[in-house]
Amino acid sequence: MRLLSSFVLLAALFAGCASQPAACEACKNAQSVIDGVAKQNPDCTRLTLHCSMEGGAKCCASTAADRVGKASDKEDVEAMSSGKTVVLDEAGAVDVTVPIRAMNGKFMSSCGVTLKGMPRDQAVAKAATIAKSVEDGLKGCGDCCCAGESCCSK
Repeated sequence: MRLLSSFVLLAALFAGCASQPAACEACKNAQSVIDGVAKQNPDCTRLTLHCSMEGGAKCCASTAADRVGKASDKEDVEAMSSGKTVVLDEAGAVDVTVPIRAMNGKFMSSCGVTLKGMPRDQAVAKAATIAKSVEDGLKGCGDCCCAGESCCSK
């Protein structure tokens, strides 16, 4: 009986999450991971996490608060769908979008890393390291849309 009660409770929790339209925007753990990694990397001028979800991809955490909850840009979606890093040169900066693997092995998220003050090749290498720190920080977040295995990214 306890097993059945636990199953019903879990099913209700997942159903509630799936019906919550702003679930990614409310993912406090993802924002905390982004904030912590950004603090450790002062040359990172913008750090953003994008999640694939029904209806497209959205920004679920960022050091640029105005981006959270908005649709992801073309390069963010491209990194998720191709599994390849996308690099854009900006005025005085390099914007690198690195795909992030979900716990199931699929690319369900991407991490946009904007770096200033370094050559392009160095920025790309540093962005990969920063994105790996974000990915590592999300692994233990089972209730977060950006961890890849929860209701928002299925």
